[in-house]
Amino acid sequence: MQDVLKKLAPSLRSLGFRGSGQNYRKTEREFVLVINFQGSRWGDNFYVNVGAQPAFIPAEGNADLKKLKEYECVLHRRVRTEWPWEMSDDMTATLVTEVTSTQAVFFAHAMSLPVAIQRDSTEELLRKFCVGTTKARAALHLARAAVALGHVDAARDLVSKGLELASDRATVLRSELQSVLDS
Repeated sequence: MQDVLKKLAPSLRSLGFRGSGQNYRKTEREFVLVINFQGSRWGDNFYVNVGAQPAFIPAEGNADLKKLKEYECVLHRRVRTEWPWEMSDDMTATLVTEVTSTQAVFFAHAMSLPVAIQRDSTEELLRKFCVGTTKARAALHLARAAVALGHVDAARDLVSKGLELASDRATVLRSELQSVLDS
């Protein structure tokens, strides 16, 4: 892992990311952006994950934004599928290109959230921003964002949709959705 990360770190730092080892972060506008390298269970391969967390809403598990991991971000996805630990120079160049382009597109999309909440319908918001989670949980995150951004009607619609989508057994999620309305 160290060899691959050593080759990638300069590219990540040139994009403004700080960190070492498996997690790199940067803050841009009102978002914390994370790139994570995750070894596979079987040891031969690894994954690259990207996550975006709006600083104006709670991260999963109320994680500390300064130590945020990709899986704690409300928006996250994987770059391609998997990568081998043993790479030629050409494969390393491909990895750098994939990570660079995917993070640029993904983070630009994530940072469009404030504008989208202002103008898009509930269905459109869920279509655009249900990334790495269920639609019911995405509705919770989007409702929290709508409240934080002052769009109370959008928040109500998102909570209603989230309650409609959440199963009766999802008692914690249903309670979290209801608490958005109560606030």
